[in-house]
Amino acid sequence: MASYCEVFERTEKKYRLDACQHRSMLAALAGRMEPDVFGVTRITSLYFDTPDRLLIERSLDKPLYKEKLRLRRYGDAQGDDGCVFVEIKKKFRGVVYKRRVGLSPAAARAYWGGMPYAQACARFPLADAALDAESKSARSLQIAREIDQFRKRYGRLVPSMDIRCRRSAYAPLDLDDGELRITFDEGISYRDRFARHAAARELLAPGEVVMEVKNAGPWPLWLSHALTACGAYPSSFSKYGEAYRACMRADGAAGVPVPAAAAHADVTADVNAGTGTRRVSVPAAEPAHASASAASICAAVAPSRAAEPDHAVAPAHAGAAATPRKPTSKERVLDCA
Repeated sequence: MASYCEVFERTEKKYRLDACQHRSMLAALAGRMEPDVFGVTRITSLYFDTPDRLLIERSLDKPLYKEKLRLRRYGDAQGDDGCVFVEIKKKFRGVVYKRRVGLSPAAARAYWGGMPYAQACARFPLADAALDAESKSARSLQIAREIDQFRKRYGRLVPSMDIRCRRSAYAPLDLDDGELRITFDEGISYRDRFARHAAARELLAPGEVVMEVKNAGPWPLWLSHALTACGAYPSSFSKYGEAYRACMRADGAAGVPVPAAAAHADVTADVNAGTGTRRVSVPAAEPAHASASAASICAAVAPSRAAEPDHAVAPAHAGAAATPRKPTSKERVLDCA
C-alpha cells in the first residue's frame, strides 16, 4: 500500500465548474497530467464541531485564521479494514496547513473514546506494516498531541456533518510542474448530523464538479491559459460550509429556529443509536474525550449504503449554487487543495 503524507503546507484554489468547463479542463490536462496512483477514490468525511457549531460559523466569517477537525476515509473499505485519518485543517493568510494521523478504525474509535493515541495504535494496529510504523512515528505522536490540544481548546465536540464525494486526482507528467495536483470532486452529498432522521442530499447541481488546484509554488502558464479559456474563476467553496448553509436554508424554510435549535442539540446519545435525532435539552458540559462515541466513529468510517451519493440522494436545495467570483488584478496565479 502507498504511504500517506502526514503534513501539508500549500495554497489551494477551488473552482465550481459546469459540465462544459469540466470537459474543457480535462482536455487541457491531457498530455500534461495523468491520474495519480489513487485514481478515482470515494472520500467519506465526518466533521466535528461544538454544539453551537462555532467552528463552521467562525469559518464562514472568513477570518484571517480558521481551523476544522474531521475524520476521513478514502476508498470503499468497510468495518475495521483499511486506514482512517483524524485531521486538523488550518488556513492562515490563504495558505492551507493540514496535519493528520492515520490509524485503524478500531484505534480511531478507542482514541476518540478517551484512550491515549499511542495506546490506541498499539492495541489496534494497522494491518499494513509500513502504515502502522508511520502511525507510531515521532511525527504522528506530535500531531496527535496537537489534536488533543484542539479538542481541549474547544471543549465538547460532536459529529456535525457527513460529507461524501468521488474524487479524481491528477499529478503532473513534467517534473518542472513540481507538486502541482488537481482534483475533481463530483457526486458530493451531505447529511446533517443535527437533524432528525436526515437523509443524504446532493450539494451540487447536476453536472457540476468542484475542481481544486493544489500547489506549494507558482502555477504553470498552461494552467492559467486553460482556466481563462473556459471562463473558470476561483470560488470560495467549502463542502462543510456549503452543506451547513444548505441546512440552515432548509431549517429556515421549514420554520425551525436557526441556529438556536442546533445550538443546544445533544446529538451524541442519538447518534450513538444511529438515528441522528436532535434533542432540545441543553446537556451538561462533558470532557472532550466524551464528545463522540464509538458508534459515531463507526458510522463515519463505515457509513450505510443509504448515504451513498450515487444512490437515493435528495437533490440539492434550491439556490445552493454560489456565484463564482472573478479574481482581482492583484490576485496571484497560485493555488492548491
